[in-house]
Amino acid sequence: MALYHFSIAQIKRSAGLSAIASAAYRAGERLYSSYYGEVSDYTKKGGVIA
Repeated sequence: MALYHFSIAQIKRSAGLSAIASAAYRAGERLYSSYYGEVSDYTKKGGVIA
């Protein structure tokens, strides 16, 4: 019997969080945010399943 779990977390700019940085972290990728003008690079992060 399979058990399923689903969770949602809000990413709030007012709390200093970036949706681009969060997406880059979860995907283990390098993404550029034009809003903040910065690059979030998590390509060296291990344990990401593609």
